[in-house]
Amino acid sequence: MKVPLICWLTACLPLAAGTLKFDQTRKEVTVGNDDKTASVDYQFKNESDSDVLIEKYDAGCPCATVGVKDSKMAYKPGETGTIRISFDLGMVPGTMDKAVAIFLKGDPANHPSTTLNTHIVVPSLVEVEPKSLMWDLNGKPEPKTVTITMKHSEPIKIVSMSGADPRFTQELKTIEEGKKYEVVITPASTEKVGMGVVHLETDCKFERARSQRVFMVIRQPLPKTGTPAAAAPEKNQ
Repeated sequence: MKVPLICWLTACLPLAAGTLKFDQTRKEVTVGNDDKTASVDYQFKNESDSDVLIEKYDAGCPCATVGVKDSKMAYKPGETGTIRISFDLGMVPGTMDKAVAIFLKGDPANHPSTTLNTHIVVPSLVEVEPKSLMWDLNGKPEPKTVTITMKHSEPIKIVSMSGADPRFTQELKTIEEGKKYEVVITPASTEKVGMGVVHLETDCKFERARSQRVFMVIRQPLPKTGTPAAAAPEKNQ
């Protein structure tokens, strides 16, 4: 009896690699003002008919570490497990999204089986708006204002301000003590491209919100958009 060609080819192919089914691939965690670290657990199950081996994981930055419960990397059909991602909040500047790639054995180098996404919500106690000021090269060196608003239930005062670049001057104005301030920044000249930083120190009891920065940039003017094209010359009749 002849075996159909398609059946013969199927029999010769290796079995499909197993996969892990995660309960969730995206989670949100809100941290406390005095938290130093935060951890998020992702549960999974091998719902395939094949053994699965977690070969590696990639957090993409030093602010996150990844581990598998009991350091177990191989899972038989039906087995469950947990991946824990821990974040060093001292290296997390504010609310942000972090992705961790999970590679199983057999995955291409640039294509993980699963990506776990964590949205980290860090309470904003000191709001700086805007965080950067821009002046065009050879433009008018006019003063610009940054507003600092304290979002905490308790007063937060600015105790010091310093600028690292003498090309900019800064003036601190108190709008409401412990609640709202303004910093007026003026470039001495806009004849050269450059950047400066103003450092603000507060008396906030939480280290994460104690220091703030404002960036000042003298830049090349951005190209204008929407300029109408020149009219084509009329042809001689």
